[in-house]
Amino acid sequence: MIDAVTAATSNGAAAADSAKLAEDFDDFLTLLTTQLQNQDPLDPMDSAEFTNQLVAFTGVEQQIQTNQNLELLANLTRLQNLASSGSYLGSDALAIRDTGDHDGSGIKWQYQNTADTQTLRLEVHDSSGNVVYSEVGETGLGFHEFNWDGLDSTGVMAADGDYSLHIVAENEDGGELSPNIFVQETITAVDTSGFEPLFTIGPNTVGQTEIIELIHNG
Repeated sequence: MIDAVTAATSNGAAAADSAKLAEDFDDFLTLLTTQLQNQDPLDPMDSAEFTNQLVAFTGVEQQIQTNQNLELLANLTRLQNLASSGSYLGSDALAIRDTGDHDGSGIKWQYQNTADTQTLRLEVHDSSGNVVYSEVGETGLGFHEFNWDGLDSTGVMAADGDYSLHIVAENEDGGELSPNIFVQETITAVDTSGFEPLFTIGPNTVGQTEIIELIHNG
């Protein structure tokens, strides 16, 4: 982990700034030495100006070091998040997705009405876009649960596979609405190859910010 942090830091913006500052400082010292060697003894160069430039270089160097430390802390925080993400495995998560995996036991969804709704219909679509089940949904503001039992509109158990929830909703003026949709699935894998962990939730791959609730099982 430390190697990963060091590599990330050395490739960061602060490291690049530090290298550029060192190069500029070498050029400054070369120029200063040349000026001192060739100055007029009767009219020496102002030492205060040199002091001001040295002070300016020192201030920039300190700022770059501060930026490097901040980058290091940020990388350590990311690595800590990655290390803790493994504890999510096996937990149910409510994620910002409309598709779930039906394996004979249906799919749990939630939807959120954020505007006044006059009519609302819930439609379960198969992977080909066909409507396999529909029912009237709740029109009140806020979150509502929709637990599909896996049966199609004729009462027959639908084939295993991925199904998505579509919502047809209108306000009192007939305007189309788009309620937020969330699916509840079990986290079965965590990809920590990058700085941000990615979670496999049913048929979906989501980032941590797309998980709005963790539901620990038993």
